[in-house]
Amino acid sequence: MEKRSNILKRLFLGWIILISTSHIHAQLNYETSFLSFFKVQSFGGKVKAFDTLGNDYKLKIYPLIKADLEKIRERAVLDGQANILARVTKIEGEIYYLNKNYSKAIPLFADLLETNKIQNYQDSASVLFYLKNAYVHLHSLNKAIEIHRFLVGIHKRHPDIDAWKLHPKLSIIYYEMKLYKECLKQQLLEFDEFKQRKHMLIGYYNNRGLFWQKYGQLDSAMQCFNQAKEIYFKMHSDKQTPEDPFTLGLIEGNIGQVLMELKEYKKAIPLLEKDVTGSLKAKNFLNAAVSEIELAKCYLNLNKPYTGKKYLDSAFARLSNIEDYNAKLSILKEYAHFYEQTGSYKASIDYYNRFINFKDSVDLQENLKELISTQVANQVEEKENLIRESQKNIKEKNTEVSTQKTIQNALLFCGLVLITVIIFVSVQLKKTKAQKHLLEIKNKRIATRNEIINQSLSEKDLLIKEVHHRVKNNLQIISSLLKLQSGKSTNEEIRNSLSEAQDRINSMALLHQLLYRNNQMSSLMFNEYLSNLITQISDSFSKNIRIDYNLIELELDLDTAIPLGLITNELVSNAFKHAFNGKDGVITIELSKLVKNTYQLKIADNGQGLPANFDLNSVDSLGLDIVCILSEQINAELKIYNADGAKFEIIFKVA
Repeated sequence: MEKRSNILKRLFLGWIILISTSHIHAQLNYETSFLSFFKVQSFGGKVKAFDTLGNDYKLKIYPLIKADLEKIRERAVLDGQANILARVTKIEGEIYYLNKNYSKAIPLFADLLETNKIQNYQDSASVLFYLKNAYVHLHSLNKAIEIHRFLVGIHKRHPDIDAWKLHPKLSIIYYEMKLYKECLKQQLLEFDEFKQRKHMLIGYYNNRGLFWQKYGQLDSAMQCFNQAKEIYFKMHSDKQTPEDPFTLGLIEGNIGQVLMELKEYKKAIPLLEKDVTGSLKAKNFLNAAVSEIELAKCYLNLNKPYTGKKYLDSAFARLSNIEDYNAKLSILKEYAHFYEQTGSYKASIDYYNRFINFKDSVDLQENLKELISTQVANQVEEKENLIRESQKNIKEKNTEVSTQKTIQNALLFCGLVLITVIIFVSVQLKKTKAQKHLLEIKNKRIATRNEIINQSLSEKDLLIKEVHHRVKNNLQIISSLLKLQSGKSTNEEIRNSLSEAQDRINSMALLHQLLYRNNQMSSLMFNEYLSNLITQISDSFSKNIRIDYNLIELELDLDTAIPLGLITNELVSNAFKHAFNGKDGVITIELSKLVKNTYQLKIADNGQGLPANFDLNSVDSLGLDIVCILSEQINAELKIYNADGAKFEIIFKVA
């Protein structure tokens, strides 16, 4: 049996080698045949022939014919063949794009469109497709949206344009911009393109589930994922359509992630394992690694750290040859959690520092990418303005020439009187040109100053953003150090004090995190901050206490938001600790508007309430002292009373 097995292995390997060799020979034969065909074509025929190649072949053959294309460019310039010159420029832009050199591709494509060098609407659609996707890769998404809408307009006038040139859809671009509400609205408008095709509907509902999940509506996300799953099973019910374990695993993995957010880790595990199996069958090792990291999170949350570490080790091995920053960040963070959970604090801090350093490096690269994108967009815009100015000057010169011809014809009939008029007009024209020249000089100076000011503002915004990021990281490090110190102390009072200090620091770190994430420098949406803060506090207490909250949208400056966040942290933490004595209960938080510029933050519980002889001035509580001091700091009115439990009202004004 063993010998037979070896023979079969050799035959199998020989078959693979034969197929691979045949494929290589076929590829070489194709390249040789194309080059032979290319050499005998005219200049225009050579350009068209290369333009018909697929992207893979373009990259392979371009170095072999680059010199020929340069000769074609020179000849087209000499002969004034604008159409051939435009096609050569388009090829050069495509090669830059395929080599991921987007900053060089964009000016070439923009110039072709701005100067109307592309006459064929199919070529215009191709150029717009590459230009849009180049801006997407450089995260200049507003430009990408502008081009997408123009491309949709061309497609309406010419429906025969390939539909793939409209990808990515506008909803995906909104998703990349993290505008999830607009993303969901736009996706509804795109539904007609998918409804007649079941395999596309699966992707539609799966994506919609992801959009709802990012928007924070987990019930809607779960409904969409289940709908995608239902369509999948209907599609494969006749057993004529081959099974697709990767697609099914992907959907079930997404459902597993929603269950994780709902903290139903046991239910999430088998779904994530199916996602890993399907991804490995499809050789999608990145998706398999991501799901393994999610499985590790589940087991860590279920207090099974060593099972979780097996999945982390497996994911780490898969990611060794894959460039994906988010997955590598996630795995470093989970290793830190594992070592913290198993008591290896030194290793935990080491991994956490590696996580912070790697994240700083990634953030720096993203900031540089955004800066390059802005510079490229500015350069393109400047070039477009120069072209418009040039066209305007040409029109002015044509008008001037026409005027001069009219004057010359008139001179034949008007004699000496008209000669005087001509002299007068000439003098006025000279004055106008001089004034125009002076105006152009002033405009250039103004444009230069504006450019310097805009660049300074961009650098300032990046620096402020980096400051918030650094502050958040430093606060998180301090919080981790306090937690480690608390774990080392045997004095319960000291441990409680350190834990309270850690909660206060975390509330401030959360605020800087939101400022950094939302690109806000001096203000933030307080209701979003409060919602995240409430979740953070709730997760730190393992009690069966429910928090209900009703928050209106309210934007606050940092001087008001920070004290209100700390007040909320103190009052909600006190309610968890003292209001219920181990019993179930409900904490209610309301943010509402009373009158113009006046708002109320109300925090209440249905616990045992305050003592009958409660006196704020005689209570020895650091937390309540902090609440009073912070209320005075923002000129807020603080009300404390009993009504089926303790009630706190903070009434404050917003300028």
